[in-house]
Amino acid sequence: MKNGKTIELENGIEVLLAEYREQETIDYKGNPLIEALPPILSKEEAFDQLSFLPMFHNSERNLSSHHRYHALLRLSRFYQPINQTLNLEQRFSGFIRYGYVNRNPLHKKHVQALLDLHNKLVNKEEFGLPPDIRSSASSFTLMGYPGIGKTSAIERVLSLYPQVILHQNPINLIQIVWLKLNCPHDGSLKTLCMDFFKKVDSLIGTNYFEKYGKPSNSVSSMVTRMGQVARLHSIGALIIDEIQHLLSASGTASEMMMNFFVTLVNEIGVPVMFIGTMKAKALLQKDFRQARRSSGQGDMVWQQMKQDDDWEVLITSMWDYQWTNEYTELTEELLNTVYEESQGIVDVAVKLYLLAQARAIDSGIEKITPQLIRKVAKEDLRLLQPMLEALKSGNPSDIAKYEDIVPIDIEEYILNRMPVIDLKARVQVKKEKMAQDRTNKELPILEKLILSLINLDVPEKIAESAAKYALKKSPESTIPQLMTLSLQYIEEKKEKKEKKNEANISVNKLQSIVDKGKKNKRSAYEALCEEGYIKNPLDDLII
Repeated sequence: MKNGKTIELENGIEVLLAEYREQETIDYKGNPLIEALPPILSKEEAFDQLSFLPMFHNSERNLSSHHRYHALLRLSRFYQPINQTLNLEQRFSGFIRYGYVNRNPLHKKHVQALLDLHNKLVNKEEFGLPPDIRSSASSFTLMGYPGIGKTSAIERVLSLYPQVILHQNPINLIQIVWLKLNCPHDGSLKTLCMDFFKKVDSLIGTNYFEKYGKPSNSVSSMVTRMGQVARLHSIGALIIDEIQHLLSASGTASEMMMNFFVTLVNEIGVPVMFIGTMKAKALLQKDFRQARRSSGQGDMVWQQMKQDDDWEVLITSMWDYQWTNEYTELTEELLNTVYEESQGIVDVAVKLYLLAQARAIDSGIEKITPQLIRKVAKEDLRLLQPMLEALKSGNPSDIAKYEDIVPIDIEEYILNRMPVIDLKARVQVKKEKMAQDRTNKELPILEKLILSLINLDVPEKIAESAAKYALKKSPESTIPQLMTLSLQYIEEKKEKKEKKNEANISVNKLQSIVDKGKKNKRSAYEALCEEGYIKNPLDDLII
């Protein structure tokens, strides 16, 4: 879908042109807002598309320490979906589509609803929509420990969908598929509305912020216009991250914002997804009425990962990215150590592995050991130790000291449940495919040139210098052409060095003859004549 046709709007912003797909589900048929979305994915397809495995080549282990340190940063972009990520993708897929079911722009009632909404805005009446339009929109909540991967997971899921689609025929409409906002730190509804208008303007080149989002505008005015814009541009889903910030709101601000979200879902028909840490439960479960509204698609609660197959799949896949000179096989002891020191928090595990490699390279050990991982956890992740120790203890009173990690029990959502795929088998298939394609995956050109020259026994410093020269001289050239330039540069440097050495030898020899002549009280001219370096001019005279 991302590779489809694009078109440039009058303001210069490029958007995707709608391409419609026949739908198999009867609820989705004939709705251009749904037909323009990417195909519904199976869990196997979602696994492949959600994965992000950065470039890596075994030869990179032979690079210098400073090059390997830079390569290590690639690991921070590593993303391996697990079953809870796949469940999130499936749930979001239904969440966004079903929210469009009763917002079909081809239906007369949709157009009438927009007209009624506009008239109510002009007359400053309370706005709302007919029950049949409101009923298809819902909301759901994703809560979890900090670093467990909530935000990165939803961003990977959102990357499967274009953010803006332009419809030209049979409708003329700019559709905003999803919009993600961070809840303001102070829980201000006005700030959230201002951010909303800015985001919409940046996506489609409108001037809503100028019209409706100035700080001088009242909150009620902003809220009303925000609902109108959301309806007008058929926003498929509004994602509110860091929802726990509402707890910092003063007075009734948090209640106002939650009421606003309820209005968006129930009266404007826009699905809303909340993302937050465990602190958010105090807000979303304040009373049953609000908890029910935020659970339209079923809550998802991500706590620390268990040391099960999912964990083994994740660490095994990550372990392939190893830049130490000596490759360390993943043993049961190492697997247990990584879990013990990260307590199943994905972000901590990735950082721990990255930092352990950096320490191994810096210290010259060039090997990953359980002792090294423990040392790095203790010294480099010291700020996280109180939280990790609380999790290790399993003591509810200790864990309760850290509000962000208080676990909660919410019944597992059983609707739309899909069979769990065999992740181990899937990862193995993907690894085999990567191995076949590895030769086609280009390393950065500079690194590839350096590695190729090193393989020809060129010293690393000379290889780096030659590669940089070639790229600077001819940046558009192909790899073979750059290799030729690099080798020519090395040969020229070698020849210049040899000539310089020869010149130095000649200068040194002449100087020694002159010095010897001085000791024998001869002039430099006489000494050089005697050694045959200066020809007697009389020899050329004809007598």
